[in-house]
Amino acid sequence: MIRRELVPVDGGVEVALPAAERSLLATLPGQLRAVLRGEAGPPGAHARLFPRASEDPDVEASYRELAAEGLLEERLGAVDAFAETLGSGETHRATWRVTLDEETAAAWLSATNDARLVLASLLGIASEEDWESGPDPDDAASAVLHYLSWLQEALLAALRGERLEG
Repeated sequence: MIRRELVPVDGGVEVALPAAERSLLATLPGQLRAVLRGEAGPPGAHARLFPRASEDPDVEASYRELAAEGLLEERLGAVDAFAETLGSGETHRATWRVTLDEETAAAWLSATNDARLVLASLLGIASEEDWESGPDPDDAASAVLHYLSWLQEALLAALRGERLEG
């Protein structure tokens, strides 16, 4: 039986996903790195990942000078940790398993959130109201956005000590 669950364990989360979903997730790090660096992505995605701190041009310039590189490195580090765990774990009977410690779980939350922001930009979703109708089953990007939303919810539940099966 192919399983999909995130279970709280002492100091972290045990992740069990269909191997095909792990393969889907493994495509994200390379794409995210390019978008985070501003090298690729849908219009507005980079700005959504790194929103303005101020409408005042001087304050914004100072903020970018002080914080931009650190924010980029932090996000790239999370993507790298996400990618590393996707390359580990074990697959048995089409179910992939890996255990995340709290730090790695936080990296998963960061990377999946960034992927969600990029997908929302691609789909033209700017607010909760734009997403009220839910995913479009005929649009792969919409389905992946919905899946990543579930994954984040399940991961947060597991970090709170709760269990959410999908």
